[in-house]
Amino acid sequence: MDEGKVDSRQRILDAARAEFSEKGFDGARVDDIARRADVNKALIYYYFKSKDDLLQDLLRQFLDERRSQRPVSGAPEESMGGLTDQGAEFDVEFLFQRRDILRIALMEDLKASRNGIPTGGTVLQHWLEALPEVQAGSAAQGRPFRLTPRVVAAMYFHHLMPALAFATLGETLAKATGIEHGVLREEFLKLVHETNAVQLHSVYAASASDPAPEAVLAGQRSAGSEPRPAAQKHLETSVSERDRLIAKHMPDGRLVDFPLKEKARLAVIEHISGMFESGTLYTEKQVDAILKGVADDHTKVRRYLVDYKFLDRKPDGSRYWTWEGLRA
Repeated sequence: MDEGKVDSRQRILDAARAEFSEKGFDGARVDDIARRADVNKALIYYYFKSKDDLLQDLLRQFLDERRSQRPVSGAPEESMGGLTDQGAEFDVEFLFQRRDILRIALMEDLKASRNGIPTGGTVLQHWLEALPEVQAGSAAQGRPFRLTPRVVAAMYFHHLMPALAFATLGETLAKATGIEHGVLREEFLKLVHETNAVQLHSVYAASASDPAPEAVLAGQRSAGSEPRPAAQKHLETSVSERDRLIAKHMPDGRLVDFPLKEKARLAVIEHISGMFESGTLYTEKQVDAILKGVADDHTKVRRYLVDYKFLDRKPDGSRYWTWEGLRA
């Protein structure tokens, strides 16, 4: 995508963010978004199928930015409470600076709850999808915990929801009480730290002996679920044959001409699938960034990775994972 297209697409997103913030999602009109972005309405529909699609893209951008910037522990001896405190401090600042889009996201989540949507809204889905990553990262640093109902409740109602509430309502409380916002922020973070210190042992460490089963989250498959289908007999290849096909079609480690024969195509796609790690969730942008490094037509490769079931994905294409899923 050239610079001009990126600029116009981002202008549309920025304009939509402003319109949604001022008028709410239902009150915002595509004509007004086009006028604010200084583009014609047809260009909006070129990039986005509908106003809802525009909102979802805006929310994904916001949530992916939070996930990519949120601090990750780098020291094994660091306590889980310390890591959670860092995350809370980051969230308070990050979410407050983006409280306009956060309010929109929360309103849409409330609608999803009111309408009985079983998967919840965008914020809830994003949070659920991130839990396996948080769990895996903590285990890698020597602080394993199980996603029992008690742990999930603590993470959602004692960590996420207070941060969301302070980001969206803290300023209002400051104005209503006359207490400086900075003072409220400092006291809020103290309470977060106190909660973390208690729950480090009473919730997270204690989950190891909790008999309750772990929650099954987005992208996870139970041990008894259907495995990735094996290749049909006529498409099976030996290791040497597979190596020969890969060398032929990817001589310099890059796929330029897509194989016409299915056996070669399957061998190449299986080889490329090795670039994705089991237990990791990827956005579509992350998948494309990986594939662009090895294929000219990366979108076709992405499609075949899904078709041949080396990758699975959410229906809206917002998240991808290896077929084996995200196991605890």
